[in-house]
Amino acid sequence: MTRKTLPLFVLLIAVIGISTATANAQTRRKGSFEAAVPFEFVIGNRAFPAGTYVFEMATGSPKTTEQAGVLVVRNHERKLYAAVSTDVASDSNAHVNPKVVFMRSGERVYLSKVWRQGSVAGLSVHLSVEASQPEDWQESEVLTLDAIPIAGAI
Repeated sequence: MTRKTLPLFVLLIAVIGISTATANAQTRRKGSFEAAVPFEFVIGNRAFPAGTYVFEMATGSPKTTEQAGVLVVRNHERKLYAAVSTDVASDSNAHVNPKVVFMRSGERVYLSKVWRQGSVAGLSVHLSVEASQPEDWQESEVLTLDAIPIAGAI
């Protein structure tokens, strides 16, 4: 290789590397959506008041072959924030809209799962110790809220 073609070759390799990295990053974009939650709910051992929350799949949209993920929940008005490790859940049908699923047990409502639009895989939140063995769990109620995708987040 001559001295004149070496810089051109290095530039070509750099462009290919950046293009490949960008393509990989775009396939794992964070799934972010917003939902108005009309009731107090619990994540882990922390209670969150009713309000509008952003739910973000921080590790990207899960695949059914994955086992774990990270969910970030935040409320802008009250500056509340939680980041929790999750399991990956799968459903038989892709969800038309993003969904946020809660479980009511007695007087408490627990964040249970989040589903991204168009996906059969979602994130399943670990229950707190308090919720893992409630006496009236057999009488629990599932509450599902539709969410709104946030522009620019896929």
